[in-house]
Amino acid sequence: MVCFCGKLMLPTGFLESCVEVEGNEIRSIAKRMEGCEEVDLILPGMVDLHVHMRGMGQRHKGDWSSESLAALSGGVTVVADMPNNVPRIDNPEALRMKLEEASRESFVDFLLYTAYPYVSEMSWAIGVKVYPEDMRNDLRDVLRKASQLGKEVVVHAEDPIVLMEAESVDDLRDHPLARPELAEELAVARAISLAMRYGSKLRIAHATLPSTLAAVREARAKGLHVRAEVALHHLLFSSEDADRLGSLFKVNPPIRGPNIRRELLKMVEFGYADFLVTDHAPHSPEEKSKSYAEMPPGIPWLDALTPFLVQCIEEGSLPYRVLLMYSLEPASHLGLRRGSLIPGNLADLVILRREIWVPRPEHLSTRAKASPILGRELRWKVDRVFLRGEMAFQEHPIVSAGFGKPAKLSEVHQ
Repeated sequence: MVCFCGKLMLPTGFLESCVEVEGNEIRSIAKRMEGCEEVDLILPGMVDLHVHMRGMGQRHKGDWSSESLAALSGGVTVVADMPNNVPRIDNPEALRMKLEEASRESFVDFLLYTAYPYVSEMSWAIGVKVYPEDMRNDLRDVLRKASQLGKEVVVHAEDPIVLMEAESVDDLRDHPLARPELAEELAVARAISLAMRYGSKLRIAHATLPSTLAAVREARAKGLHVRAEVALHHLLFSSEDADRLGSLFKVNPPIRGPNIRRELLKMVEFGYADFLVTDHAPHSPEEKSKSYAEMPPGIPWLDALTPFLVQCIEEGSLPYRVLLMYSLEPASHLGLRRGSLIPGNLADLVILRREIWVPRPEHLSTRAKASPILGRELRWKVDRVFLRGEMAFQEHPIVSAGFGKPAKLSEVHQ
């Protein structure tokens, strides 16, 4: 049995208290307990609904070992991985290969998505992803199948026709012009209309527009099971940050203008978005150093993430609610015993300590060796991470690759 006392992250805010762990579960929370270790800050393990761990035919970009270690060292204990691998996860054999690779290499617990049009019955295959190119097809069958199996349809909402006809650009700073707002607006309207017709669970991935969050709220008021996620970079950065971000500015959907960013953040503060995600998407340094046209889109985030989030909240650039959107809300959405420090939950704990440090490339586990956090002075550092009650990280991983399990299976009482 272990016990820690300090500032706890609770749904209502940070509170001085103690958390007691027995076996793989949180046993109790109390104002003060005897014999507890004093620490600075205790959070639940974070749950990221949208990551790209790569592997399979893209191991030069990252693999389950490197990217899950980035997650673990950043305080993320459950990840849900997208299916745009090589090969795409659009059939049972590819899904089996990916499960075997993740089970062999992951440091954290995980969930998987399948790619259009394949919908899996497995409990840890939580949904089917629809990409812009998939929206050229008739989506009715996949929505029917997902509805029958109770699976979520997760849509990257950018209309492919609008993208095809968009302005041609050759400068990184003009990337938003190549992915117009109209593409998101039309795709969101179509996805909501189809989900309403077939009673499907729907999630709009990485929403960038206030109008998207408003449309999701309106659809939910009509009884539709629809949710919206927002990516961290769309809340923190705007087109004015293109030069500072460099190659990381190229991400799809794009980072919008400053007025849109401010309005999106305001709507998050008012409760319009459901989940925070990173859309962690590593590419090799060589790939990201190519010209704008050849450079792949994507931004890596997971390393040092919880210290960064807590600091953003302290500085006022993000509301406290984003921590709940990255822990309690996604865990509840998936039916996981995670994401909050309450008795009976699995003991996924992140302990932070006050320490001033500056992340450098050598501190990163991601194979991308890049992050928007690089070079920024942080005032918090991950001290320890517990996964299912076992200390998994303390400066370095304590457990071995392969410690991670499919999250739905690891929920079972042991």
